[in-house]
Amino acid sequence: MGELNLIKDDAVVSLLEDRHILDEDIQQVIQYAEKNGEKLYQPDGDRYLAKRRLSEATFYVEYSVSDEGVVVHTAYSHRSVIEGD
Repeated sequence: MGELNLIKDDAVVSLLEDRHILDEDIQQVIQYAEKNGEKLYQPDGDRYLAKRRLSEATFYVEYSVSDEGVVVHTAYSHRSVIEGD
């Protein structure tokens, strides 16, 4: 799967900037989900929720697929470190 055409409205662009989430991160999460089928389907909104750990953060992307590309509805991330005993 090549580079995705990400479609984002102004509110989503602003949200992603505030959360320091890059298009590259979103691309990796969606491509991983589409390749491996590791995503949740939300039938009421015809949307998917995908997640992937990249470096020291886990990214979540809510998206839908259209003829023009992938519509990004929201995304967020969290950083956590789990240390062994």
